[in-house]
Formats: sequence, structure tokens, C-alpha cells
Amino acid sequence: MSSLEEVLLEAYKLVTPAPAEEAKIREVSQHVKSLVSRLVEEGGIDAEVDVYGSSARGTWLPGQRDIDIFVVLKDRSVKPEAVVQILTKRFTELGLRWTLRYAQHPYVSLQVESYEVDVVPCYKIQPGERPITAADRSPLHHRFLVEKLDKPRVLDVRLLKLFLKTIGIYGAEIRSEGFSGYLTELLIAYYGSFVETLEAASRWRPYRTYIAFTDTGTKFKAPLVVVDPVDPNRNAAAAVSLTSMSTFILAAKRFLKKPSLSYFQATHGELVSQLETVEVVFPYPDEPPDIVWGRYKRLGRGLYKWLRECGFRILRWGVESDEATHVSLVYVVEHVKLTPYVLHKGPPVYDEAVDAFIEKYVGEEVVGPFVQGSRVYVIKKRRYVDISECISKRLGVGRYDIRINAYSGDLVRKNPWIT
Repeated sequence: MSSLEEVLLEAYKLVTPAPAEEAKIREVSQHVKSLVSRLVEEGGIDAEVDVYGSSARGTWLPGQRDIDIFVVLKDRSVKPEAVVQILTKRFTELGLRWTLRYAQHPYVSLQVESYEVDVVPCYKIQPGERPITAADRSPLHHRFLVEKLDKPRVLDVRLLKLFLKTIGIYGAEIRSEGFSGYLTELLIAYYGSFVETLEAASRWRPYRTYIAFTDTGTKFKAPLVVVDPVDPNRNAAAAVSLTSMSTFILAAKRFLKKPSLSYFQATHGELVSQLETVEVVFPYPDEPPDIVWGRYKRLGRGLYKWLRECGFRILRWGVESDEATHVSLVYVVEHVKLTPYVLHKGPPVYDEAVDAFIEKYVGEEVVGPFVQGSRVYVIKKRRYVDISECISKRLGVGRYDIRINAYSGDLVRKNPWIT
């Protein structure tokens, strides 16, 4: 068994980038910052251009290719859309590759060599001032964190990010419903180190965990509450679902009890091939990922409820996608085919509803009604025996493919990080 110190020593190596990689990120960041500064000035826009986010604070993971550059507008009469229009026009003239993205307002994703550089307009605000757009907090976040994160803590942020990524709960997107990079940095800043964060997390309780750098008195209702130190009206952990928080609690407990590098090295667990599965595969729509994930999670939840109504026992379900070609609703089921008849329980014989129950089934193709104990029952024919028929009835005609027992993803594998 490896000791905690031995595992951490090896894990720190995994999150320490090579000097050449660090130098390249600085080079690309400064190059694009200078370019955007020049274009903004040429466009007559009064703004500060700077690099923020993990690439600026050194909290990025090796192999990361994302850089965030913010155009901080001093004049509030200037719209973010106008900045984007000026930049995209000039980027096109310069022969640069760019993509228009949308959050609260549009921003530009610029391709520079192998890096994706997001150029985001926002407004300059003061600490405690209400933001106009969600991006306005980013410069304040940066200033707060650079004061809190010294070199050892920066390394621990990287380690915590890799830990969360390996157990599948890193990222605040709807896809993950997990811990954002900013939240990860706040946790290290608050608790002091990677191990101290895990020790604290192992004692967390959903809906009873409240973390704040100062006593704000602000109330939130969420599984995990981490008050944003630059905006006390915001829960920085709002995206963290109950499942993601609980996964972190369990992983923290298990790692501290039995440290292992498996918590930092993403692998596929062993396949349990006897499980029956059904996968509903749709072509990936040409829409932003958060919209797609939100829609198909709702669709998947509705189909889950419908399958249960049809009598199918769902052991586990989820939504998966490569965000390029397909999005799938996956259900691990007890059986993909059911028996033709099912026992249906009615009310007690002394209940006023018993007459209505009996009248409903008199004359129908059922066994009964009959009494067993104090209740009335019938054995009735199922509406759907085959799970494909049940799904098709719910979804109707459309572009999707139903695959039975062809799935071999994470929902039917042993957990690879619990050792």
C-alpha cells in the first residue's frame, strides 16, 4: 500500500507542466493580448485588455489549450456586441481563424496554433458593485485569487482539478454539473491545501455546508454553498449537483483512507457485460453545448419516467455525447423485454375507491379482480413488452436510433478510481 506522501509525490509530477509548455502559454497569451489591445485601440474603444483565468494564474493543467483574454470596457454605453463585431471583422482581414460563441452575450474564440483563445468583452466594475454581465466579475476574481494563491497552493489547485476531473465532476457546464475552475481555486484558498480540502470535504453534508471568506449573512438553498468573495449575492457552487457533491465526499473519504494514483489517472473500469442496456442515439444538433445538454437531460429524464410507467426497471441512466456527431440517452435496465402480463395492485376492500377499480376491469381481458389479504388485484396485459416499442411510442417518428445491448461505456463499468 502506498503512503499518502508517496502518492502525492507522484501526483504532483502529473500536474507540473514542462518549462517549455509554460513558456508557450505565456508567449501565446501575450501575443494575442497585444493584438487585441491594438485592434481595440484602433476601433476607438476605451478598454483595458488583459489575460485572466487559469492561464494567468498558473493554475491550468498540463495539456490545457485554453486561454482567456478579457476586453474590460470603461464606457458602459459600448455594447459587447459592438466589440465583437469590430474584432471579428479585423480577425477576418488578418486571415485568423475564429468562431463566434455565446454565453450571456457573444464572444470570440480565436484559434492560435494549437490554442483556443477566448476573447470576452465585459464591463469594469468595482468590488461590491453589482455586475452588468456575468463576465464582469472575472477581473475581480483574478485580483482576489492572486493574493490568496502562493506557489504551493497553485500546485494544489492543479492537483485538485485533476482529482475532480478523474472522478468526473470537474466543470460547471450542464454536462458535468460539477466544480468550476474558479470554485476549485476558492476551495484551496479557503482550506489551505489539497489534503486539507479533502479532509474538510469528507465531513461535508449536503444542504448543510456553507463556506464564506467573510460573514455576509447571505442565504442560499443548494447542496453546497460557497459564497463568491467578490459578489456575496452569488453562490460560486451553484452548478454543483447533489450527485457531484456526494461523489466528491465519497472520493475524498476513500482517497484519504486508501491513497492511490488511480484518483489522478483517468482509466476505463472493468466492463460488467451481463447488464442489459438500451441506447437512444440522436444526431448532434448545431447548437451550443449547454443548450444541447440541457435539452437532452430533460428529454432523458422524461423518458426515464415513461419507461418506469411502462414497467421497465431502470437500474441507471445518463446522457452522453462527443459534442460533435451524436448525443445519446443511455439506460441500464433489468430486462429489455417483459412478461406479457403483470400483477396490478388495487385499493383495500374497505376503501371507497374499490368499486371504481372493479368496474374498470370487469369485462376486460384480465385475471380477477381477486382479493389477496385486504387488497383487490388483477393480472392484466401490459401495454408494451419490448422496450423499443415503449420508446418509439414516447418519442414518435424522428431521427434517432435505438441500440439494444450494444453499449459499453462508463455506466456499465466498475468504478475505476475507487480502489
